[in-house]
Amino acid sequence: MKLLYGKGRLGSMLSWDYIESLRDLTYHRTPKARVSTIAQARRFVNTVGFCFAFTAKNSELPCLWHAACGERHPLYPEHTHSDPAIGLVWQAKDDLARDRSIYYGKAIKSRPSMISLEFFPSFYRLLDRPASSDRFMADYRAGALSPAARRIMEALCRQSPMVTFELKMNSGMSHPRKRAEFDRAMAELQMKMYVVKIDEFYDPFTFLWDLVSSRFQSEIEIARSLSLEAARENILRQYFRLRWVSDAAACRRLFNWPVEVVQTLLEQFHQQGFLRRVKIENERNEVYGLADMPEPSLYRPPGVSSKKRGRP
Repeated sequence: MKLLYGKGRLGSMLSWDYIESLRDLTYHRTPKARVSTIAQARRFVNTVGFCFAFTAKNSELPCLWHAACGERHPLYPEHTHSDPAIGLVWQAKDDLARDRSIYYGKAIKSRPSMISLEFFPSFYRLLDRPASSDRFMADYRAGALSPAARRIMEALCRQSPMVTFELKMNSGMSHPRKRAEFDRAMAELQMKMYVVKIDEFYDPFTFLWDLVSSRFQSEIEIARSLSLEAARENILRQYFRLRWVSDAAACRRLFNWPVEVVQTLLEQFHQQGFLRRVKIENERNEVYGLADMPEPSLYRPPGVSSKKRGRP
């Protein structure tokens, strides 16, 4: 991605407007960079590495819907079925998941997320999961997997992929009173990257589910070659390349990593010269920013539709 600024060292205090204008560029939140086709959506996910599909608060990560609108703060449409930006996101999540161009699931903060195949191994490695055929049983025995999730995994291990109704039947959760329990278990399994939705059908409306271990075999092999530290470093470096400025609290909220892990990585990046401490107008504490962030006076900002205050 080409950035529209000249070279220069950061020597002045930053404003939130300036930081958000940089994020507009990497998040594709400008009319010029707007995502309008499935091919562009695929390139967007591959460029950013990981993003939310529909919502992003306080610029926490790129969002495909924001990129499809080409705006920083788009208004959610009253009639979503006729909105072109929402329609593009819906089609992209179906098409890109179906042809295995990306990983799509509730992988980040339990929200619909898109992860490129380049970054999937790093996210999968974060699970620190043993490489055994019954690894979900290890989670269950350790109290890290619910009984409902275990039954769903057992059903998929016997036969996969399966549509939602078949999965409910085969896991003993087809009764209407089990719906909430089933939905919670599926969200749990997506967060733990055990199951993945690979297709949607609309007549009747249903999802097709598969095991992540079957769908992403080559990427999982790459994940097993990574150390946990390397996986976290890969993700956090890309996070700062996208977001420009952040702090330890924001990193912990997004990735749910231990406090000491985040602090150690940030200090390591600072010592390596990848990050530097920066001051923001009207903020008491310093935060971390990319060391090669352009000098505000040398930056030519793109046009944006609004100027709301951001967060680290």
